[in-house]
Amino acid sequence: MHDLLDSVILLGAVQGAALAVALATRRKDRLANRILAALIGSLSLMLLLGVLGLRWGFAGHPHLIALGMPLPFLFGPLLYLYIAALTRPAARFEPRWFVHGLPFAADVLYLLQGFYLKSGSEKLALAQAYLAGQIPPPLRFFRGLLLIQAMGYLLASWLALRRYARKIEGYFSDLARIDLRWLMAMVLAHALVWSIVIVSRLLEAAGFARATLQGFEQAIQIGSALVVFLTGYVSLWQPELFEKAEAAQAAEPARRPLPKYQRNRLDEEEAAALAQKITARMTNGKLYRDGALTLQTLADAVEATPHMLSQVLNLHLRKSFFVLVNSYRTEELMAALADPRQSRRGVMELALEAGFNSKSTFNSFFKRHTGLTPSEFRAQQSTADSNALR
Repeated sequence: MHDLLDSVILLGAVQGAALAVALATRRKDRLANRILAALIGSLSLMLLLGVLGLRWGFAGHPHLIALGMPLPFLFGPLLYLYIAALTRPAARFEPRWFVHGLPFAADVLYLLQGFYLKSGSEKLALAQAYLAGQIPPPLRFFRGLLLIQAMGYLLASWLALRRYARKIEGYFSDLARIDLRWLMAMVLAHALVWSIVIVSRLLEAAGFARATLQGFEQAIQIGSALVVFLTGYVSLWQPELFEKAEAAQAAEPARRPLPKYQRNRLDEEEAAALAQKITARMTNGKLYRDGALTLQTLADAVEATPHMLSQVLNLHLRKSFFVLVNSYRTEELMAALADPRQSRRGVMELALEAGFNSKSTFNSFFKRHTGLTPSEFRAQQSTADSNALR
């Protein structure tokens, strides 16, 4: 059984190395994919070195022991930087990002003087003492720091995705092709593996025997191998978020300086006039029927900038662009579903005519807006009409 688990872990390491090469050479979203390649590569290297260290390190090759110990300090930062590069477009690696690697560098420096540069016999003695629970205070510090860092970066990654979700709702009227679930699943998968690590550490602190904790260590390794597969393969068919994030960036004044005349907020009179113009173009011009409508398109139609439009939507109409447009679409669809003359037409046909261009968007938004599915709403209206005729 032990040999089988080692084989699975080694297979994960080999597959991860191949995925890292494929991602590093991929042209689409180049920076993001190179960061992801570094994440998968470091995960794979940790798995490989872990198996080699346990299998052969205590059998005459002590230089293999603990080689991969500092690598987990890279996982959280690389996951966060990958999400940041994918959702907040950057053309190249920014030097300030090196600060995220400081805990890794500090751990390497400590291990160099505390373990790596020692003789083989000293390494074996230190490794045996570690396995017996005799952990030096500096190493305990780094073990605790690793868990704090991991939880911090997982939280930061999740919050970055939530911020991005709000941003795209402010720019796009349909989110069917901007699916963030795979990224959220990636963060949750990493969180699951780290939760196993935390449980293992708690049990260790409670005095459980080393043999009891071996199952957790194997679960961590198998979980890491599965994360490699999930992260790598799913990312190969990821949606093109970079281009969409770049478009949405036009409405973000904090990241792109605006001309002087646009820096101050619109006064109440200007905002009210622009709000009326938006309402008129949506009501009379029925711009919401354009399934590909974006904030930029609407801004052009009302002769404003995306920034000005976002200001009016958020502060005066109290709606995101996504909610505004789809509210108009839903109202038109509700009227069509309640019209007996439209009873022979399908729900999807009417939804497309109202401006929805994906089933997932119109179903979820319609139910959020009315509390009913489109079919339930139509049936309810049909029953109400029948009762009114009696």
